[in-house]
Amino acid sequence: MRRTVLYYGLAGVLLSTFLGCSFTNWDENYDLEGKQPFDLLALRELLAARPGGLSVLRDTADLHRLDTLSSSTYLYIGDYPYYSDATVERLLAYVARGNTAFIAANTLPEGLATQLFGDYCPENEDYGPSTDFTEVYLDTVTAFRYPSGDSFELVNTRFWRTEYVGLRIMDDGLLCDPALDNQVLGGIDTAGINFVRIGWGTGDFYLHSNPLFFTNWFVLDSSQYRYPEAVLEVIGDGPVVWDEFDRRYRRSAAANREIPRDYTGGRNLLTGNETLRYIQEHRELAFAWYTLLVGVLLYVIFRGKRRQRVIPIQAAKENSSRRFIDTISRLVHEKGNHSALAQRELASLRFHLNARFGLRWSEGNPPPAELIERIELSAEVTERALSQIRLVAAGRPLGEGDLLRFYRAIEPLYRI
Repeated sequence: MRRTVLYYGLAGVLLSTFLGCSFTNWDENYDLEGKQPFDLLALRELLAARPGGLSVLRDTADLHRLDTLSSSTYLYIGDYPYYSDATVERLLAYVARGNTAFIAANTLPEGLATQLFGDYCPENEDYGPSTDFTEVYLDTVTAFRYPSGDSFELVNTRFWRTEYVGLRIMDDGLLCDPALDNQVLGGIDTAGINFVRIGWGTGDFYLHSNPLFFTNWFVLDSSQYRYPEAVLEVIGDGPVVWDEFDRRYRRSAAANREIPRDYTGGRNLLTGNETLRYIQEHRELAFAWYTLLVGVLLYVIFRGKRRQRVIPIQAAKENSSRRFIDTISRLVHEKGNHSALAQRELASLRFHLNARFGLRWSEGNPPPAELIERIELSAEVTERALSQIRLVAAGRPLGEGDLLRFYRAIEPLYRI
């Protein structure tokens, strides 16, 4: 009993210690209220502290506010904006009235990219430039901000160490249409362009292909925060509307996106399973989840052991066949039925030779010719045994001397 209580107490201490540690999630979630390295809580609080304030678009009704806003900035930061056709039209009209749109995303929807970049490119008139941003892998990055020419050293980190990370750059052909009002505002190393301005009506679109640089990890780092600060200088003094609605995954929009070639089908337990990932992101749910797992484990260890029935030790069964045969033989011998004893011994011999040589010597038949060929005994011993076998098989009455001669004649056959 004391040992069981000790086990439960130790498990409770380990559970409390394990859940008391803070987990660091290195996934690029871009959660508006998240405190993990690649969430956006720090940027949201900084923008909310500005004189113009910050408002969040969370549903379809909020999107209609773009139709009436003026002197404001639309802000989207995330992996991919799930814009519908109606949203693209509303956003274009919003910027054309003199507002600003700042979009930091790894990929743009084709509908919006086609409108902003056009389709003319002298290098490839047949196909035009690709609207998909190109991926390059870098660890330490030098980011440039034009036209001032300032440079910023950025370090990509995963699990507290420097690591190569996939960053997106824009195809130069996207900016080759001379009819469009566009300007390159930034790049990373010599890899390519990652920040551009595109004039639209009386307003401007600012497109950045690396939303990672606006997350908590870079905004709060004393050596890296200057880069997101320099890029976000394009935001005016008016109010900022943060688009959270189009950042969320929607099945109808995601169904139109091509599944990446490197999709693993959810092999990763957390990033591939939305339910477990959601649980991990909320401390209370994570605590309940791990408590359930530890409880099930303790039940299997202790309750399962307690219910297991003790297996009794059973003595090996005694083989009484030989005793039975001796008893029957003694009874037959006492009655003087020597022929019956000889017939029983002949049956035993026949079974032994069939098993030894793979024969088919059945009762009532003479020994097969192949048995005579396989017996590796002298001709005299073999002939004596076969003659006695024929005598017993004939069923004639036998005396005690006849039975003894039969036993002595067949005894060598048991040793071959």
